[in-house]
Amino acid sequence: MDIIIIGGFLGGGKTTTLNHLIKAALQQELQPAVIMNDFGQASVDSQLVEGSVPMDEIIEGCICCAMKADVSIQLHQIYLDYQPDVVFVECSGIAHTQSVIDACLTPVLAPISTIRSVIGVVDATLYQRVESYPGDMQKLYYDQLSYCSHLFINKIDRCEPEDIAPILSDLTILNQDAEISVGSFGQFETSTVFSNEVQVKAETIPQACDLGHAHSGIGHRYFAFKHSVKLEDLVKWFETLPQSTYRAKGFIQLAEHPQLQLVQYAEGQLEIEPIDLQNQTEQYLVVIGNQLDKIKVPQF
Repeated sequence: MDIIIIGGFLGGGKTTTLNHLIKAALQQELQPAVIMNDFGQASVDSQLVEGSVPMDEIIEGCICCAMKADVSIQLHQIYLDYQPDVVFVECSGIAHTQSVIDACLTPVLAPISTIRSVIGVVDATLYQRVESYPGDMQKLYYDQLSYCSHLFINKIDRCEPEDIAPILSDLTILNQDAEISVGSFGQFETSTVFSNEVQVKAETIPQACDLGHAHSGIGHRYFAFKHSVKLEDLVKWFETLPQSTYRAKGFIQLAEHPQLQLVQYAEGQLEIEPIDLQNQTEQYLVVIGNQLDKIKVPQF
């Protein structure tokens, strides 16, 4: 059973990349499975994954610390239940990649699994502003990418061509061993992702207690909605979010539109688009960041 870990900071496009990888696996006649970690109370991203793929969720926590043991347990259970060829582990946007690697190297998994690739998804637009983040968040951001075998610069369609070269240069210095790709909408060349084998030196993986847990100050809030929401009111509410809000996502029924809407927010950018889900879901938003007590409860 091969394991491919997908990491990177909040809002980078990890789930879109995951769907691209699932499609690539199926084209190679590989049977995929997924472990999805969402930091919030409810998982939005799991609703966006190909429905026929076996999937386990780990929510309301981070798989690099308190729920680290759950990763190895669920990987073993997926192996017993489905015998997949490849399991994609999508980390939460605040997970320390090196600890997730460590969780996949437990003795119970060693005889049956191989870590093929560790992919760090980089939001090209966020990268240009990461230095405006608090120091601990900057450290987390760069640490996530330092242990990856592949770095994927996503969303280059939102940048000027001349902005990409400095990112490539920086990432080459940050992680000189990584294979670097560029693309948009989660799509990049995956030929080496499935054939690679991550060479991990045990001494390079710090224990959880050594990481300082830069994300210890990050929390989440969950807002549920029973009725449809006017688009104008929703936009105005997002405009009141504090700058320490790193990510928001969920599902909303707009008063102006009969179809359920996928709502995503990162770096001050709000995206709302219609979505067809295989299963009915409640209306809710999950907000992730610091100082979330400053957020006003929506009065829609």
